[in-house]
Amino acid sequence: MSGLVVPTILYLYRHVYQLTGIKPKKPIYSWKSIYHFITGILLATVLASLGFIIASFQGWIIIEQWHAPNQWFTALLINMGIAILYEALPEELALRGMVYDVLRHRFVAWLAVLFQTLLFLSIPIAVNQVQAIVGLAPGNSINISYILVILCFGICLQLLRLWTRSIWTTMGFHLTYLEISRFAISQNGYDVPPMVTYHDSILGLGGLFIVSMIIIGGIIVSLFILSLKRFIWKNSNSTHSSLS
Repeated sequence: MSGLVVPTILYLYRHVYQLTGIKPKKPIYSWKSIYHFITGILLATVLASLGFIIASFQGWIIIEQWHAPNQWFTALLINMGIAILYEALPEELALRGMVYDVLRHRFVAWLAVLFQTLLFLSIPIAVNQVQAIVGLAPGNSINISYILVILCFGICLQLLRLWTRSIWTTMGFHLTYLEISRFAISQNGYDVPPMVTYHDSILGLGGLFIVSMIIIGGIIVSLFILSLKRFIWKNSNSTHSSLS
């Protein structure tokens, strides 16, 4: 997937710069910002850890056992390689990168975020429809909870890109969310024990809370940082105006 999508997007970005008339000194996919990949990983990990801690203290989950890394680490690494090539990298470069930049040229920021998120949601729905047409079992169960998660996740990722000005952040966050969902929150997958075995006091509540903690927490952190940057920028402009 990445072998097709990434070169295509990088080629099309030249036309995006011509369309907008703006070519940033440091593109959002610049290797100079690769450190933000760690920013995304750390943020998602901290939020997930807080989710597990709060859910455990509230009695929503009962942790039974932490499994040693030698039981799941190899499967995690393999899945990370697949996830970044087939999901995180192409989706972030295309949607949070080029598509958002094109939309932002036409619309105000909040509308560009909304339209990008709706497009993000349309992809799994379209894939499910194609799978149904050709007689394959659908990869995801499209229901209200799934739609809400994807919508909030799309908004979260786009906000992360806005305050760091890098899709490396969104790739790190996206990848970490996927791996935590598959190897910690999910209790049965990939033929290996999860990182942690737990059970919900109320069916599904603990897992839902942890997922919400990662996504909604990411939105709150991003909005706080964006608001703080805007406040600092306004104060700086006011100071310069008063001095002049």
